[in-house]
Amino acid sequence: MSQHHDQGDPQLSPNLAAAALILVFFVVLGVILIGAPLMPPESAGESQGVAVAQAQPTEAPTAEPTQEPTLPPTSTPLPTAEPTQEPTPAPTEAAAPPEGETVQTAYDPALVELGRTQFTLCAACHGADARGLPNLGKNLVESEFVASQTDEQLVQFIITGRPIWDPLNTTGIDMPGKGGNPAMTTEQIQAVVAYIRTLAAENAGGAAAPAAEATPETTASTETVVLADYDPALVEQGRTLFTLCAACHGADARGLPNLGKDLVISDFIYSQTDEQLVQFIITGRPIWDPLNTTGIDMPGKGGNPAMTTEDIQAIVAYIRTLAAQNASS
Repeated sequence: MSQHHDQGDPQLSPNLAAAALILVFFVVLGVILIGAPLMPPESAGESQGVAVAQAQPTEAPTAEPTQEPTLPPTSTPLPTAEPTQEPTPAPTEAAAPPEGETVQTAYDPALVELGRTQFTLCAACHGADARGLPNLGKNLVESEFVASQTDEQLVQFIITGRPIWDPLNTTGIDMPGKGGNPAMTTEQIQAVVAYIRTLAAENAGGAAAPAAEATPETTASTETVVLADYDPALVEQGRTLFTLCAACHGADARGLPNLGKDLVISDFIYSQTDEQLVQFIITGRPIWDPLNTTGIDMPGKGGNPAMTTEDIQAIVAYIRTLAAQNASS
């Protein structure tokens, strides 16, 4: 009997262990099931509400700042359209009388006479009668440009000149400012303008030019030269003073090759009055002058600054005498 009891105990222990495991499983499962809704629904709702509340502020700032700054810059380019239009027409179209309408001003005769003497420099290109020379200066007596300008505009134009690169320069010859004489004053240029206006007015009215201004054309021949009644002593003085001129123009004033031109037979000499020749010799003809065809500089006063106006008048009398003697021979 005792032997049978000892064999039964080992069979019960595994069953108890299994039952204990099953009991523990169900206890743990119950704890899990009971502990799942530990977070109350209100706390979950609050967390969602917080999330929603935090999301709402992000929409308000993004909508307003992105649109307003972009509108004002579209109006800024407007100022650039106005400054580019006004300055350009002004230089080319100066305020001037209507085309073909010239108003004659009563110029002081003394001012006109001063202008006539100062016109010597202009005459080198525009002719002694201001009617122009072929391929050089234009006609100033019958000129739409001159008629369209006021006196002030013409004065400024003469002061400035018209360089060869100017698109309005149609002669291809440089017009130097102040006629190439930097010492010319504004008052002298005003006198030149008065002289030109007077010539234009006389031409428009059909009046003849004054006797003092009647000079031979540039195409004059030696037969048209009239010998003035020069004082023999003045002519002799001019002959001795001609030494400086002889270095280029020759002792007989017939010119030297590649130096000075012939002064005895010269269309230019015939086209000038004595006063104009005196002024021309005083000024000279620099090498850059477009009328200088020798390529040699002609210095003012023959290169002798001490020479007086009376000395130059004597030289002119001497040259005139040579020309007249040649014409009569």
